[in-house]
Amino acid sequence: MKYLEQMQKKKLFDLAFVEHLTGNVMTAKSLLQSYKKAGYIVSIRRGLYAALDLANKNTLASRFEIGSAVNENAYISHHSALEYHGVANQVFYTVTVSSMERFTTFEYDGVTYERYLPKIEKGIQTPAQTPLVSVTDIERTVVDCIYDIGRAGGLEELLEALRLIPSLREDQLLSCLEAYGQIFLWQKAGFLLEHFSETLNLSPSFLTTCKSKINNRKKYLIEGEKMVYYPKWKLYAPRDLFNERGDELV
Repeated sequence: MKYLEQMQKKKLFDLAFVEHLTGNVMTAKSLLQSYKKAGYIVSIRRGLYAALDLANKNTLASRFEIGSAVNENAYISHHSALEYHGVANQVFYTVTVSSMERFTTFEYDGVTYERYLPKIEKGIQTPAQTPLVSVTDIERTVVDCIYDIGRAGGLEELLEALRLIPSLREDQLLSCLEAYGQIFLWQKAGFLLEHFSETLNLSPSFLTTCKSKINNRKKYLIEGEKMVYYPKWKLYAPRDLFNERGDELV
């Protein structure tokens, strides 16, 4: 157990880390096998190991930390980021890991980790309270989820998240929307965020900017029946989209 304390502090590590501890690659490989057999560590996926809590045999690392450790440029995004930020209505057993580098979907301890190829590379943070986590900030998370509503857990889940978010930074939202550079995304963002503009502290100028980016092409927010047309945003959307809370669209 000579090196176990360092492994527990690290939480997640690879062969190179253990080789650094032992000074020899063969010794490192032997140590990993020995510690796995003893139940001190576990293999998360090929090349990635985690230290265990000896009291309960659970991994010391969270699922957000595991997802962030998949490779050097991996980070938590979409619904998983909503969960991290504490604004998700549901907890999913799939962690979305955005990464330019390919990796094979894997499962550990009942949680599936799957790759998403990101469309932009900004709005990524490493929060001080969780230094092993890389995650999209709340503005990037909202834009990602509006872009790919399915990855947000569906429209209802996205709306619930927007109700729970205390505020958004306009400049960060606009920066992410500009990075995507897609007219349909401006339509969807303007349409959805307008309804929450007061609680999210979004100014009329933000909505004006969104509206200025769209054209006359009519789009469907999502596929489905009982759609109505909202001419301001040139969008068809579900008739009762906000009515469950006694709200009305104008």
